[in-house]
Amino acid sequence: MPDDDAPREPAPAARPEPGADAGPPRRPRAPRRTRLYALTDGRTSAPDTVLTMDTTITAAVAADADAGLPTEWLAVLALCQPPDGRAVAELAARTGIRLTPMTLLLGELAERGLIHHRPPLEGAETTNVHLLMRIRDNLARI
Repeated sequence: MPDDDAPREPAPAARPEPGADAGPPRRPRAPRRTRLYALTDGRTSAPDTVLTMDTTITAAVAADADAGLPTEWLAVLALCQPPDGRAVAELAARTGIRLTPMTLLLGELAERGLIHHRPPLEGAETTNVHLLMRIRDNLARI
């Protein structure tokens, strides 16, 4: 008869059968994101450039013009190649950067002459049916 005070060996762990599900699959870790203050070098406003969320941005340089630019800047330049360009809000959504840091980043790009920006279209310019159809088609692609 075994002694009740003697230490017991743990029972062997049950091994899953081959092909058995070991639980929910692990989600891959998302890459680390750059801190917002690092993207903007601690700036909270762009002094000379006023951008709204519907301002159209067009790259002034080719997307492959590296010149030692940060990866976030290169991503923006690749997204807003001429002739169409993109709205500030769309650039923020596509890059996963919040709107305020995106406007600061774009302000820096504008001050360096890497992008062109123009205000949104006036009311009379938006009555063009072909333009409205292009906008609808582009929104459907997003």
